[in-house]
Amino acid sequence: MQLQDRVNKITEKYEKKALLGLVSITPDEFSKLSDDFREMIQHPSRFKIQEKRQLTTMTLIGFNMHFFSGQRFWEELAAYFDIEKVQSLRSQCVVNIEGFCKANRLYMYKTEQHTLYRETIQMHSIIAKNQFPKFIQVLFDLYIKDLEEDVSDEIVLELLKYLHKLFKNYQNQDDIEFEFRGSKMTVTNQQLPKSFKKAFLINWSRVAGLVKRYFLYFDILMKEEPLSFKSNDYYDHLFNQHLTEIVTQLEIQKNSPARSGGKKQYKKPFFKLEETSTGLHLCLTVPKQLVLPSDIRKNIEIVFLNGKNMLWKKELDAMPGALFWKTLPSQYQLDAFYPQLTYKITSGNTPIFESKNIMSNNFLLFNSRGDQLAPSKLKNEETYFVITEKDTEVELIGLTFEYAYRENNYIRHEVIFNEDSEMWIDGVLLSASSKVQPDGFPSTTKYKGARLLSDNKEYALIKSASYFNFTCPQNSTLNNYHFTVNEILLDEQAIDNIGEVSALGDGTGRWHCILDFSDFLKQGERILEIVIRRKGDFTPVFEQNYVIISDLDWAFQKVFYVDEASAQICSLESRDLSITLNPHNNHSVDMKAKNYRQSFNLQGRQFHIEVAIPVISIENCGDQGGISLEKKYYFESCPLEDLIIDIPGQVYEMQCFMGNQTKKLNVKRQGDTSSVNVKPYISSRQADVHEFSLRVRNIDYPLFRVYYEEELDGVDCKYTNPNRLMGGLSLTGEYIGNRKLYLEITAEQGGSSKIYNNIRLPFYDPHLELDFDVYHVQVYTTSPSFFGEHDEKNILFEDKLIHGDEFILKSRRRIIRSVAAISSGEKFTTSKLCFSGIGYDPYRDEYKARAYFFYMDRYTGEEKKVYLDQNPIRFKEVIPMSEDFIIAPKDAQGDWMIIDTHTGNVNPRAADSSHDYQRYRVIENLVIRIL
Repeated sequence: MQLQDRVNKITEKYEKKALLGLVSITPDEFSKLSDDFREMIQHPSRFKIQEKRQLTTMTLIGFNMHFFSGQRFWEELAAYFDIEKVQSLRSQCVVNIEGFCKANRLYMYKTEQHTLYRETIQMHSIIAKNQFPKFIQVLFDLYIKDLEEDVSDEIVLELLKYLHKLFKNYQNQDDIEFEFRGSKMTVTNQQLPKSFKKAFLINWSRVAGLVKRYFLYFDILMKEEPLSFKSNDYYDHLFNQHLTEIVTQLEIQKNSPARSGGKKQYKKPFFKLEETSTGLHLCLTVPKQLVLPSDIRKNIEIVFLNGKNMLWKKELDAMPGALFWKTLPSQYQLDAFYPQLTYKITSGNTPIFESKNIMSNNFLLFNSRGDQLAPSKLKNEETYFVITEKDTEVELIGLTFEYAYRENNYIRHEVIFNEDSEMWIDGVLLSASSKVQPDGFPSTTKYKGARLLSDNKEYALIKSASYFNFTCPQNSTLNNYHFTVNEILLDEQAIDNIGEVSALGDGTGRWHCILDFSDFLKQGERILEIVIRRKGDFTPVFEQNYVIISDLDWAFQKVFYVDEASAQICSLESRDLSITLNPHNNHSVDMKAKNYRQSFNLQGRQFHIEVAIPVISIENCGDQGGISLEKKYYFESCPLEDLIIDIPGQVYEMQCFMGNQTKKLNVKRQGDTSSVNVKPYISSRQADVHEFSLRVRNIDYPLFRVYYEEELDGVDCKYTNPNRLMGGLSLTGEYIGNRKLYLEITAEQGGSSKIYNNIRLPFYDPHLELDFDVYHVQVYTTSPSFFGEHDEKNILFEDKLIHGDEFILKSRRRIIRSVAAISSGEKFTTSKLCFSGIGYDPYRDEYKARAYFFYMDRYTGEEKKVYLDQNPIRFKEVIPMSEDFIIAPKDAQGDWMIIDTHTGNVNPRAADSSHDYQRYRVIENLVIRIL
């Protein structure tokens, strides 16, 4: 849409509330406006009066949005267009702006005469490029401090309404200033210009919508989701230009230890049963409340009333946000059941908030954890607490368990419902019965994990067209509704012919009908589109599309998938539909698609069937984080409480192995999604390790383990020279515990040691230099000594780390002597042949050593040491045995060594001239020992 068309659309739609900046002048459009504006200055006679007015106004707004620095508007405008006479330019512009605004009934900023037109231009721009960095910082502070990262429609709408009140109070002031309890807050005109506040007040819906859009962008970036901008939108273009700075701010906030946002926020007051040392107590929590600075007097108070009778008054704590104060959530213990309980928040004589009646029923319902529930959430075989007034008439019928406690001025009932249980409270029925089905076909007739799509409509797959349920709301009958099936309106006679109508027996007076559409469908028809509307209302109370298939079946290669990148579907077939898998095609499905999809025709229409891949998904309600399978937790820091498990189309159980016993967990199902409370199975130790698993089709799949003793798993310690790629010390593994971890390395020979404090695995020190030696490695935690002296070591891992060749290191400063020689499979004892100076030649990839022996001098009787003539002795490898080592030695010329089998001497000189091959044998292997 051209610029002129957008201007016309804005002025026609909003009239006096029109803001010309909403047309989003692009850089290209401003360039065209600038050229026309220059021509108008040079040749004014070529332009009509109305053209001059519009061209001047839109050019100045575009200049303000894209190029104004925020200092001296008219001087910068003149410099941009190379005009020397600033005052003359200003006079011409003023006349044209005023004429254009009056002719189109546009708002002009009411301020001092010398700033009137400049402020009007800035107001119509909404926010200029030079103002944006400080402006977006204010919105960021609002998102973090006042919204607390909650951008739900209800919360944002409340904030925007408060902004409207705030701007109205401060619209004629440059700065927003207020103080409460010694804390002062100031928002300057540079951060939130008066022109923006005025624009917000003039066209609240559009400018507030822009602010809300920025809040949503913050939230998308905080969740690390992809962000897309509108094309040719000036305000999105501004945000995109400052995206790097905004993302940096969000990252700082996300990693801040003081972060309070991103958590579940309660928007309404709620009740809870809190367990204390004296038992269960009824408590009411009041959520935070935004407070306008102008409404604050000396103190902020909350007053509770039962009807018109005041119960008690309390002072509320408040803290500053970005532009507002907010009261902190507060909890109050109730000593009675108050049927007309309300509260109001005031500051002095100024009302801030007044609630409606908090008690929606004549009873309060809680689950076993003390959380408040709606009656529709009741389920069988679970414990509930029901609180009533002490004089309330209560009738209990067929409950599995019931017990009543008198607490102060109310009664607390502890009950367990079954299928036939009823609890009547002053004529109101509480029941967990599933006999009254929800509207539509029962879940037993539906195919779990499959759906159909056609012409952007979704169709549920069902096995039969019988037993369609519909229940009229209270104080209503079937005569108040129109039933339309496949675009045919059913009258009362048609409904009587295909179904039964009866009153529900729950005391509510509601009517219930069960309809059978089997005979309604013509021969071969399988599509059923049902719409139910209240007479006189076009909004459906029920609308659902179905396709009836009696024998749909499919199967994947695995029962379910976890971390795989793709899934393989093996079969998909039905006699009722023309669908089958082509055996020659590859039916691999990308896991990101979540569904296998195939097309087919039915009743002249194209359908797509989608079959859900059975991917197991587990989340922890506490932090909404996904849980990896086979993860290990230490019991003191285990974050798991309530888990949400989702496996499309599968029936499963969850169990916990604790030593010699196995316990089945209470899984609460709702469709494919289940919830289970694992906290009781973690808080009480029954074994060293509790293993949780899923059982699907009688096969157990491990989920996670909870350890009650510290443990190091899969530890590997390595060292290479630091001058090599990835050299240094590395320690990998998984620590299961919550204490500081220490690593100590001690040399076996030198005794020197190195200790690393508070390490995290995997650990890496690329700069550690170690001498060739054998080192003792210990990984441990510490705990206070019983005697109060030095901390005790809890050694979790201990091993030897050898830097260099193990054989060479062990033989240092030791005597290495031959024990036996092996030749042709025979073993012969050797004389005292010894080796010294053992080293390794990396170029020839072999060991070398000097061999020597001892002999007795026949004249002196002394034992003397003599080195062999064939030194150095070489051997390729050293094979370790229990106490000894085996080598295959050769002399310096590469010849095999010889043993005298009679004397045990090695390489005797007599062997050179002898041909007695039985006495002198070639040594194939030599057994040596380190003494």
